[in-house]
Amino acid sequence: MIYAYRSDKGLRNNNEDSFFVPQDGARPIVIVADGMGGHIAGEVASSTAIGKIADYVNSAECGMSTITLLRQAMNEANRTVFEMAMTHDEYTGMGTTVVMALLAPDKYTVANIGDSRLYHFDGRKLRRITRDHSYVQELISSGLITEEQAKDHPQRNLVTRAVGTSRFEKADAGVRSWKRGDVLMLCSDGLCGSVDDAEAEQIFRTTGDLLECCDRLFDLAMENGSTDNITVVLVKNEEVGA
Repeated sequence: MIYAYRSDKGLRNNNEDSFFVPQDGARPIVIVADGMGGHIAGEVASSTAIGKIADYVNSAECGMSTITLLRQAMNEANRTVFEMAMTHDEYTGMGTTVVMALLAPDKYTVANIGDSRLYHFDGRKLRRITRDHSYVQELISSGLITEEQAKDHPQRNLVTRAVGTSRFEKADAGVRSWKRGDVLMLCSDGLCGSVDDAEAEQIFRTTGDLLECCDRLFDLAMENGSTDNITVVLVKNEEVGA
């Protein structure tokens, strides 16, 4: 696998996003988290969740399904962040979105809580794989507003599920196929809230280099008026050096 990533505070004073890409020898899992809670609490929530998930996945024994593995890792992160929020006044109310993918050459397992997203580019089409846990997504699913109307909805940043905000949270999870040359994009809503799917797809179509693709996506988000932290992690299904 080939990885590229960029995480930036954007117009904010600090970056409450966190991300993880594997080192050599570790299980191939990628994670993006977008913390909430203000001051340092959001940064603590996102970094704590990612650390717990990565440690759990890399220390877990083989034998369980990949969906079970990711859900249990998310449970561990949720328990830890929730307990920190309950026992430290400075962390009261903190939480974080999480989206992650465990990779194999022919498939990947995805899990998410919140509105950070995973997309799959197959060389022709960019498809959103995850479903947001947000108020506006519920309105869209109910047919009360359109995708276009959701972009400017005053409560578009309100999530309905987040890691650490309640004692128990269940992640959505599933297994998808992919092939050599396909690219996955994991991102916080600072990116996907400012760059629409068609714009992102055009960048993937016209940019072969992953690092350049990260930069172009970030630059477009800023040009489009993003006021949030921006994090994007790209993974290409390709052998290093191929």
